[in-house]
Amino acid sequence: MILLNDYFESFNVPEESRGIPAVFIDNEYLVGDNPILDSLEDKIAQHKGVGCPVLGHANATGTLGETSSLQKLHSISYLTIISAAIVDSINPCAIAVLLILTAALLTVGNKKKVLLSGIAFTTSIYIAYFLFGLGLFSALQISGLSFWFYEIIGIIAILIGLANIKDYLWYGAGGFVMEIPRSWRPALKKMLGKVTSPLGAFLIGFVICLFELPCTGGPYIVILGLLAERTTQVAAIPILLIYNLFFVLPLLLITFLMHFGFATVEKTNEWKEKNIRKLHLITGVVMLILGALVVLRIV
Repeated sequence: MILLNDYFESFNVPEESRGIPAVFIDNEYLVGDNPILDSLEDKIAQHKGVGCPVLGHANATGTLGETSSLQKLHSISYLTIISAAIVDSINPCAIAVLLILTAALLTVGNKKKVLLSGIAFTTSIYIAYFLFGLGLFSALQISGLSFWFYEIIGIIAILIGLANIKDYLWYGAGGFVMEIPRSWRPALKKMLGKVTSPLGAFLIGFVICLFELPCTGGPYIVILGLLAERTTQVAAIPILLIYNLFFVLPLLLITFLMHFGFATVEKTNEWKEKNIRKLHLITGVVMLILGALVVLRIV
């Protein structure tokens, strides 16, 4: 993918029109299925005997088709991306961690410190998830596995959806739940209990991501798979920023509700426990729909 981007830059292909597949012949380029199917044979005949194209064709000419990165990105609707982010955000894992942290801070600090710590913790979660997403996106494209990963993410989404619906119908059946593994929770609670400042909350957020990813990463990985197969890193970055903004919104909302006295740790935790199965059901249904859309190549 790095080499492909070098050719896009060298041949002066408009950034918003870059995509896969792409062909470079001498000082010309074709981007998209239709231009390649319609013109490739003629271009080969016109440039018969010409060797592999070299970088440096700033004045190159070419044809752009319907599979440019921008058009591919539009085929993944913002509704799909935001819906996946919201489903990811209501996962009980992230909410539970914030409540444990807030409860620990309330025993040693004031409301202002809790507010600043909640914001710091949420910020670190945002940064960590964005960097994880960017890293996985880049790895898929550089390795050339984005196409194959796209072929299986629909099945992955369906399996995640079924597992969450299982937790709605038979919570804990099969010896697991789509949450932070129970065996990890004592260590997690112990770490969070040691946090006494906004800086500590910010730093612990990066560590917490390692605990949360197994139960919150499903929708994110599906979206990353779609993006890696359909667009460039430059086009994907703002999408990842938007996704993660919606992902952390509930954490910010809970933080501010507690600070202004509209909620307490006890009441919020009670609400979470009361609705935990419904949250799994919502996640399960949305993941099933998303998986089906991917398998059927509707998105």
